[in-house]
Amino acid sequence: MTKNEIRGFTGIRAIALWGVILYHLYPHIIKGGYLGVVIFFCLSGYLLMYQHLSRGNREPLHKFAKQYKKLTPPLLLTVTLTVLISAIFFSPDFRDVLASGVAAIFGVNNWQQILRGFSYFDLHGKFLPFTHFWALSAQLQFYLIWAILRKLFGDEPVKFAVSLAVLGAISLVLMPAMTPFADDTTRIYYGTDTRFFSFAIGALFGMASYQGSLNKPQTDKSLHVVALLAVVLVAFVVFREGAFLYYGGMLLFTILTCLLLAFTAKDDNAAARALDNPVLRYFGLRSYELYLWQYPVMLVFQQIFSHSTLSYHTVVLLQLPVLLLFAEATYRLFRYDAKDVLTRAATVCLLAVGIIGLIAIEPEAGDALPEDTAQSEDTLPGEDAAEETLEEGVAGELPEGVRAVNEEWPELALSTKDLERLKDLDGIMIGDSITEMTAPNVQELLPKFIVNGKKNRQMVHAKEILSSYDLTALPAEAPIVFQLGTNSDFNSKVLDELLAMCDGHEVYLMNTSIPDPWEDSVNEKFKDAAAASPHVHLIDWYGIAKQHEELFIADHTHPKDLGIDLFAQTVAKHVLPKEKKTKSKTDKIEKAPHKAAKASRSEKQS
Repeated sequence: MTKNEIRGFTGIRAIALWGVILYHLYPHIIKGGYLGVVIFFCLSGYLLMYQHLSRGNREPLHKFAKQYKKLTPPLLLTVTLTVLISAIFFSPDFRDVLASGVAAIFGVNNWQQILRGFSYFDLHGKFLPFTHFWALSAQLQFYLIWAILRKLFGDEPVKFAVSLAVLGAISLVLMPAMTPFADDTTRIYYGTDTRFFSFAIGALFGMASYQGSLNKPQTDKSLHVVALLAVVLVAFVVFREGAFLYYGGMLLFTILTCLLLAFTAKDDNAAARALDNPVLRYFGLRSYELYLWQYPVMLVFQQIFSHSTLSYHTVVLLQLPVLLLFAEATYRLFRYDAKDVLTRAATVCLLAVGIIGLIAIEPEAGDALPEDTAQSEDTLPGEDAAEETLEEGVAGELPEGVRAVNEEWPELALSTKDLERLKDLDGIMIGDSITEMTAPNVQELLPKFIVNGKKNRQMVHAKEILSSYDLTALPAEAPIVFQLGTNSDFNSKVLDELLAMCDGHEVYLMNTSIPDPWEDSVNEKFKDAAAASPHVHLIDWYGIAKQHEELFIADHTHPKDLGIDLFAQTVAKHVLPKEKKTKSKTDKIEKAPHKAAKASRSEKQS
């Protein structure tokens, strides 16, 4: 161990960083990567306690000010450039981006997001590039609490330890105590009060390592380190956010992380030394800068390539060099004397962009989910408005939306005769917020359909919803449509069980067009299911949507204006019953001579 650095911790910091980055990029695969933030909190507490015990209780509030001044300049640069990009290219989101960035600079981003109702686990399609700064703000607040405790009890180790233990225990109790009463776990996940225990436990382990029971050589702990690292990596893959996380799961992960830190703190075993390899060291030393830039770079690339046919993995490969370039430049810039000049320039630029942007950029009210089209979970058939519009179209001209779609997409064209047949078609459509917002348009074309859409719905919810309907009362020819996969990936087994419940009905799976990493996976599962059964059909919304970016709101997922009519007509066209062909008298007359000739040939042969 060097005087100012535990080299193994640099490698652990790199592992935590990549857990978070991969969670942001592939949340459906690296389900527990968000736990990297817990490692950061434990590391901070552990190292601050180590420094406190080795250097003494010198001016704790001054130390906090120095920490703030060290962390803020790179943060300020990231915020300034991202806000500028938002003002130029993503103006509808400018005010939210600016507010979130300013809150991060002042160390209150987590509370700003709580008050705004933003969720770390539900940000599909939104351009909120400072979402991940909640953790930086929480950490700054931990530093302030730490400085106050040092000021009050820093010269008395026992009182200092007790104060940390008491506050940590309160935090630990608050998390499960508040969870049952929270409609959204954002308050629990982001709260300084509910997350402080990881920092406190890290600090207490640091004390035990420096002068307590863990203050001894760890030369025989290589296997322990390897095992704990394996647990961390497995947790990154399987530890999905859920109830267990708040009822002891995060505490368990915190304790395991702190044990890992204790066994590597001496840098005196083979596993600890292996963590100090060049690759992990490179990323560990630049972890702060990489963390700052990763989310903004990812979101900008998602927006740019939202309607590209490039695979998501290709887009990830394209953005990684950009991330490394920005992080490396920031890392180098703020390690030279010019950093003060750069900080002042970034401050002036942010103020200028913020003021000009607030004056010149008006929020676009139309670039959000239309509230007036939102439906309840069940939109029952027989809506008067839909019936009247349809009757009007059948009796005379086609409805305006149908005419517009017919002109632009002839392959989806519907005639008045088609509308007449659709009017009598029973069926069920189960979907998420896209179905919810397009329900009136779907029912204009399919007035006898039950349309059930709800925001944030996932494939795992579909079985319960479908089982609430009596499918035996549904006509055999009635189709069932599923529009799901927008909000997350799913296991193929879930889809297979859902299809098995459909009891012989024709099933239509509508694939997805989203700027999220699970798009390809969802669409591939739907394609395979359609290929495996003659009763399962694919509605290729992806193929249509990717060519028409102008038909979507800013999230590149929910249609608007003509896009809503197009969505509804795409569903209607696919479920349209095939016209039964009847044999005409002419056909019978034409076939008669052939039968006579065949009979004559038979007689000759005999």
